[in-house]
Amino acid sequence: MMPDSGRDHDGEPTEDEPNLWAKAGIAAALGFELVGFVLAGAFIGVHIDAYFDSSPVGLLASMGLAFVAAGLHIYRMTRRFLIDDDDQ
Repeated sequence: MMPDSGRDHDGEPTEDEPNLWAKAGIAAALGFELVGFVLAGAFIGVHIDAYFDSSPVGLLASMGLAFVAAGLHIYRMTRRFLIDDDDQ
């Protein structure tokens, strides 16, 4: 007897098979979120530097925080989806 390949007798995916388009959409969304974090960090850093007249310090600090926040966010989101895949 052959193992279940996740497809019915017509070759169509069954409901428990992960949708590859959904996973591609999630990856694209994470990419846009990374860009959003970086742009927000740059925007905030430039305004902090203009307000306090501390040329690169505010930008560098806010960009560092933006990268850390983006990394944590992406880690949490991918971990959630990896845990969901392991349960199936």
